[in-house]
Amino acid sequence: MLKRAFFTLYLVVVLAILVAGWGLDRLYQSAQEAEAADPLNRAFFALLAQNAESLSEAAYAERLRQQLAVLGLNGSVYRVEDFADSSLSEQLLAGEPVMLNVGEGREVYDRLEGSNLVLRIQLPPADQSHWYDVYLAVFYLILAVVIYLWVWPLVRDLRSLEQQARRFGRSGATGNRVSLSVRSPVYILSAEFNRMQQRIDELLASYREMTYAVSHELRTPLARMKFALELAQTSRDPQAVARQLDSVRSDVADMDSLINQLLSYAGFEAQTQHLSLQAGSPGALAAMVSDMASRLQERRPDLQFDINDQLAEVAVACEWNLFERVLQNLLGNAARYADRTILVELIAEPGHYCVAVEDDGPGIDAADRERVFDSFIRLKQLPGKDTKGFGLGLAIVKRIMGWHGGKVAAVSPKRLGGARFECRWPIAGPSGDDASREASQARSSELRGEGGVGP
Repeated sequence: MLKRAFFTLYLVVVLAILVAGWGLDRLYQSAQEAEAADPLNRAFFALLAQNAESLSEAAYAERLRQQLAVLGLNGSVYRVEDFADSSLSEQLLAGEPVMLNVGEGREVYDRLEGSNLVLRIQLPPADQSHWYDVYLAVFYLILAVVIYLWVWPLVRDLRSLEQQARRFGRSGATGNRVSLSVRSPVYILSAEFNRMQQRIDELLASYREMTYAVSHELRTPLARMKFALELAQTSRDPQAVARQLDSVRSDVADMDSLINQLLSYAGFEAQTQHLSLQAGSPGALAAMVSDMASRLQERRPDLQFDINDQLAEVAVACEWNLFERVLQNLLGNAARYADRTILVELIAEPGHYCVAVEDDGPGIDAADRERVFDSFIRLKQLPGKDTKGFGLGLAIVKRIMGWHGGKVAAVSPKRLGGARFECRWPIAGPSGDDASREASQARSSELRGEGGVGP
């Protein structure tokens, strides 16, 4: 932005100087030409040219020098041929007197009528201070107007940014954004400011949601724990005490799971991920899906996984540790709601990879397909289904797919009639080095929390 502003201002100033200088110079020259054609100048040179026909060229030149000396004028006599290579030759041959500014004085050149001689007379400087000051004032005024016209849009846009920053600082999160033309010198700055404001709005909204969720999710297990401890304290039946203690352990496990989920989600929210995309070996994505399916079947032996792998010959590029989390959350979510079958499709589309997970469960209403990816959103509870969760799994999936330059969407089912999620991200080659890959793996492992399958 600095280079652009500098070169633009430099170009504007240079062009203004050239145009204004050229225009004023032409105006000044026209005034000088009018002065050169003054009748007094013509009468003076005509007087000097009297009786030139009766003298030789040398004698005539000598007489001119004597006349200049008598008049006290500083001058010289030349032949027309002396100006053959000069820009004055055409005007002199046409018989027009020429006036030039030389230093602080002026010189008048004129070809004397009836001869081949050119007389140069040096005149004292004319009193032109008034016009010179006028021209100089006009020049600087033009320059000031041009610079003002260049600076005014910049100041206007900076003032818009200042006002928006002041409003945002006073009122906090707001939906207002700075809207500037793409030709503005500070357009990039405004775009970054809008992104920053959007990010702050998201973080504030996430903070409010997290505060509400923590207070809501912890209140119920804490109340159950207090009640169980009271019963255990007053009961004399060892079996009843053991049951109450088991209930407390279960509530503690739920609270521990919630805390791990919140820490994991907060870690994802705080990251501005720069991915190191790595191309895995052909079939690696299907192998990862098969491994996760096997672990889920240990919990639910009745589940059937149908894997349609169209990427068996393709080296898929992604951040593998993060994408493992995507598959964990999608497959774990499908396993909780599916009746018996889960379909996983790995598809190569023009310019994109696509991973689709579909189940034969109750599905998602069309009105809920957008908000299901918001944090701490849980849809209706279904009897007979293990719908326990905190509403963070799909929000994490959305964040990771955004880092990959792609997106995740809940769409209409195609085969099984339940919920269907499709993840798409651009096809890209491998990049990054081993150090960045190891750092990314360590960060991803930390964000995954305890491990295991499920959001």
